Parts: sequence; structure tokens; C-alpha cells
Amino acid sequence: MSEKVALVTGASTGIGAAVCTELANQGIRVAVCDINKIDGEALAKKIGGEFIDCNVTNLVSVQGAVNICTQRLGIPDYVHLNAGIMTVPTGEPFLAIEDVTEAQYQKIVGVNLNGVYHGMKTVLPLMRDKGGAVTITASTAGLSVVPVDPMYTATKYALIGFGRAVAAANEGTNIRVNVICPGVTDTQIVPDDYRRPEFNVMTVEVMAAEIVDLLFNGENGEVRVKNAADKPAFTVGLPEL
Repeated sequence: MSEKVALVTGASTGIGAAVCTELANQGIRVAVCDINKIDGEALAKKIGGEFIDCNVTNLVSVQGAVNICTQRLGIPDYVHLNAGIMTVPTGEPFLAIEDVTEAQYQKIVGVNLNGVYHGMKTVLPLMRDKGGAVTITASTAGLSVVPVDPMYTATKYALIGFGRAVAAANEGTNIRVNVICPGVTDTQIVPDDYRRPEFNVMTVEVMAAEIVDLLFNGENGEVRVKNAADKPAFTVGLPEL
């Protein structure tokens, strides 16, 4: 069993898969948690990790995945709550907010927001004695707007506030909670209109390196932004009330 353990959600593809790979390259044993079994199992085999089926919208599923991780690998030292979607699948036309169905609304909130709540609720009690870090994937959409997808924007704003609040609630403990806000990154959920040169599309490997650094070295409550491969990341100073 490796000395250090990481658990990543939304881990089979995209940023999550790149984070899993980077963590494994750092000698950390990784629980690859996702509903995408085919890609997840292939990734776990490649990096020497453990694929665990996990539907982040379901608390029981998340609790089961964390329990399997704890039994097979150990209590995680690092957790990356990364699973996220947009309101409509890639390639489908975006919808005006009045045309978003109740099912679409529930799905994006279930993955993007409830999934992080389920993860926090489950891992924090386990990690409290051992210590470690939890990084949430938000987005620069949570600091600006994505007009074509108001629900995506809303969930990412919520994640920044949620992450900061949980970090403040755990101030003085040996758990660090922080938030990463990626700019446009080359993943399967990015619309074609956002792949134009002016959006400075980054590779998943660039984002993974930043996220792993945040997991290892980030401050509790830090909200870090990475929006271009050729520019350093920066921490956002949000107002205190």
C-alpha cells in the first residue's frame, strides 16, 4: 500500500484523468472514481490505480466509493472533487434558460453541486485525524459568466462560495479545502465556440499540474485561477463580509 492515497471524482476522462496520471507519477496511489467504467478501468490499469464505480449525484454511491477506497488503498490524503457537466451534452445547441427542462436542471445541479456536497460530507470526517487536502473544480465561469449556459455559471459560482465556507469552517484543523478555477481546457464538455484562439485553450496536462500543486501546497480557502498555459496561475482575493 502506498504511503499516500488520492481520490478523484469525474476521473475517467478530461481533467480528472490527467490529475490521476499526474498524481500517480508523483508516487501516489489513486482511486479513479467515475460512472464511466470502460475509460476508468483502462486508466486505473495504466497508472496502477483502482477504478471505483461512483455516481456523484447519489450519496450512497459516493459513500460506497469512499469506503472501497479506504478498504483497498487507505483513507485519502488528497481528494479532488472534479466531476462536472454542462446543461446540454457536447454538440447539442444550448438552450435559453426558459427552455431548460426540470430534468436538465436537476441533472446539472446533481452533478456539479450535489456531487461536491456528497464528497465533502463523506470524506471530511474520515480525513480529520489524518489530515490532507480537498480541491474542488469550479471554473472561471464562477468568476464571470457563460451566457450560453446560465446553470453551469450558477453551479460554478456556488462551488466557489461553498468551498470558501467549508474552508472557513475547518480553519485551524489539519484539513485544507481550496478551489481551482480553470479557464477553457481541452475536455469533452467544451463547446466548439470556446475553442477559438482567443480563448487560450489549455491542455488537460497543464491544468492537472496546477491542480496537483494546489492539492499539495495550496492554502486553506485559496481560490486559484489558471486561464492560460503561458501565464502563471493566480489567487483571487474575494471580499470578506
